[in-house]
Amino acid sequence: MLSPSHAIGGPLDELRIILDSVPAFIWYKDSDNRILWANRPAAESMGFSTAAIEGVSTYDLYPDDAAKYHRDDLEVIHSGNPKLGIVEPLQTASGQKRWIRTDKVPYRDASGRIVGVIVFSVDITEQVDTERALREARDTLEQNVAERTRALATAVADLQREITERQRVEERLSRQQAEVAHLQRLRTIESMTTQIAHEINQPLGAIANYASGLARRLQGNPPDLEALAGIAMQISHQAIRAAEVVRRLRDLVRKDDPERKAHDLEQIVTDATQMVATNLRRRGVTLRVAIAPDLPQVFVDRIQVQQVLINLIANGLDAIDAVPAGSRESGAPDEVVVEAAFSGEREIEVRVHDTGIGIRNADDDEIFAPFFTTKSEGLGMGLPISRTIVEAHGGTLRAIAGDGRGSTFVFTLPVVAPAR
Repeated sequence: MLSPSHAIGGPLDELRIILDSVPAFIWYKDSDNRILWANRPAAESMGFSTAAIEGVSTYDLYPDDAAKYHRDDLEVIHSGNPKLGIVEPLQTASGQKRWIRTDKVPYRDASGRIVGVIVFSVDITEQVDTERALREARDTLEQNVAERTRALATAVADLQREITERQRVEERLSRQQAEVAHLQRLRTIESMTTQIAHEINQPLGAIANYASGLARRLQGNPPDLEALAGIAMQISHQAIRAAEVVRRLRDLVRKDDPERKAHDLEQIVTDATQMVATNLRRRGVTLRVAIAPDLPQVFVDRIQVQQVLINLIANGLDAIDAVPAGSRESGAPDEVVVEAAFSGEREIEVRVHDTGIGIRNADDDEIFAPFFTTKSEGLGMGLPISRTIVEAHGGTLRAIAGDGRGSTFVFTLPVVAPAR
């Protein structure tokens, strides 16, 4: 049996500092299921210090699961082949259930004999929760859409008959609009499920590759500390990248009351365009963003404005898809352009232009009417919800027909009032 100090080739303090900072659980176990080395996150997940668990059998640390983990370890040790992508639950010391993705690779001594297994685990609880939420939303969305559509149609008719009860109607309409806006966001997320999964899988795949590289580097004698530090930083960067995708998704589907604050419009546009970036690339459409420099902050609900931008960009993509193949101009790119500039009247004007099939009559408000749609699977609520959101912020939303191909939607947002 190797001693704990030999688990990674010797008592390398700098290496321990590096691996203790990695956002993952790392263990080295021998063939008798003893933990010979662990980084701090791994030890703390079990409620111990690293010194307390090194040299201890996992049967003493987590007896209910030790046998299963040991079977996987022995499979790697006896076959000499790594076992990657194991998704399994982890019960933390606090009793919280987390989900981890585990890679196990054989560890060889100086003679090449396999003497143990290196275990590298990454917490993917948020990914698992998100995927489950997406599945549940997908399974129930069509039924919810039909029910909400019927309820909304009835509500609109009731509102028209009860116009004299203005205050009550306005409060009820506000609640219903928030419900429909949230439903529209869920519908948008449902249509983007494949793209979102791709965005999440990219950094997770990179983490797995870097983790395998880290494991190989750890087998060096002595390990290349500079290379290990670089790999650890890449793992951290990719984990942050995946968390950012999940953050944007959670923000968009969260059902909160509107909250207006001072926000940087460029950041709002960036978050919105990143949500649809994969869909744009998949369809071969170029996105151009032109934000005027030194714009004042806008006083808005960030998620609602993102929803408006995503709706308008999605409509632009559908309009581009609707262009007959024979009528496309040779060499003309398919693109969506998002521009923003100060209008000079304490407002910022945002323009979303596409090179799609265009609209028949920009002066006709029919396109903003509830349930009006030219798409076979559309609800006809994207534009009316967008106009409602913009007008609730004190702005306007209008359409401009292009000279030939394409159309432009223009909306305004209020800037933050200066302090007196």
